[in-house]
Amino acid sequence: MRKNTGYDVLYFSQNRKKPVSGSTKATSDFLAIVHEDYPTATISQLKEILSDRNRFALEPEAIRVLDDHIEAGYGDVTPDWKY
Repeated sequence: MRKNTGYDVLYFSQNRKKPVSGSTKATSDFLAIVHEDYPTATISQLKEILSDRNRFALEPEAIRVLDDHIEAGYGDVTPDWKY
């Protein structure tokens, strides 16, 4: 039986059973669209891109998801996010 985490989407990374982070479906789709625009960017680079207010409106939940990945040691990984 699955636990109710309160999130629509859970993010798992490279052979981890425990999720790295969670978010709403809207934030997941937003991150996938940004990743589609910058397909070779690592998670750390995506955070820099999303933190630039000249490019995007501030999206705190997306930044939190990226921070969670960076804290878990996946900042240099290129994600494979799709919507």
